Amino acid sequence: MRRIVFDVDVSRRPGQTFAVLDKSFLQGITGAQLQYYVQQGWIFAIPDIFWYEHLRTWDNRRRANLAKLKSIEKTVVVIPCIGEMFRAEAKERRPASQVLPGRRVSLNPKLAAGGQFFELDRETKETAALRTAELEERLKDMIAIWRDFKVIPEFKGAKSDDMRAIVHAKSLQIRDDREDMRGFYKNHKHGTWPRPELIDEEWVFFRWIQVQLLAGLDFFASYGLGAPFKRDDLFHEIIDLEYLITALVVGGLACREKRIISRFRLLCPDGVVLS
Repeated sequence: MRRIVFDVDVSRRPGQTFAVLDKSFLQGITGAQLQYYVQQGWIFAIPDIFWYEHLRTWDNRRRANLAKLKSIEKTVVVIPCIGEMFRAEAKERRPASQVLPGRRVSLNPKLAAGGQFFELDRETKETAALRTAELEERLKDMIAIWRDFKVIPEFKGAKSDDMRAIVHAKSLQIRDDREDMRGFYKNHKHGTWPRPELIDEEWVFFRWIQVQLLAGLDFFASYGLGAPFKRDDLFHEIIDLEYLITALVVGGLACREKRIISRFRLLCPDGVVLS
């Protein structure tokens, strides 16, 4: 069956796979290896959070990453940010991947391999600062969702030895119980958002709920129900979740972080992973 995601044909065909490119993957390979993957038919999706990770803290390592990316820029597809996808789904009542196109990108010529380090302009720095503020607000939303975990019946009185089994069972519920996810979404949705019965795994709204809940399970399984929410640690978490949401929508992930790969494989068993 032919399937289009952000104007890219992601139908399973030998030699062509569409995958969200994570910073960890790009950082762990050479430019030649990246070009080889493209020659083999891979198409890399670049989410908004990818640019943010590289531009909020600018150094030679991040510049080298973008130099690798420039070498394949003609095949790169830039996909909309999570906020834009939310707005599209709220307006169109359809999955964002079906109504929003991907776009091509032309990177700064200064990024060519072997070029000198250069400073970012003021506009770019200001954009990164605005994105930080937006992520801070999203972090507050995530913590509000996680607070609900303390009333989950299975957690009440649970011993530490029982947590692994409880988390595994709840993780499968997050993956398999569509109506439960819709119910959770209904309790947190804004008035303009689509009706719960409309959304499923194709929707960013649905995947957003899934990854927030799964990340909360991992957090409490590791640190306990009484653990404090530390901003710096959770800020990195919210960045990882943006990669994961977009990868679930696209159906592919290029990443080297085992934690994110594990969550992706759980929530998207038929998806493809390049690691």
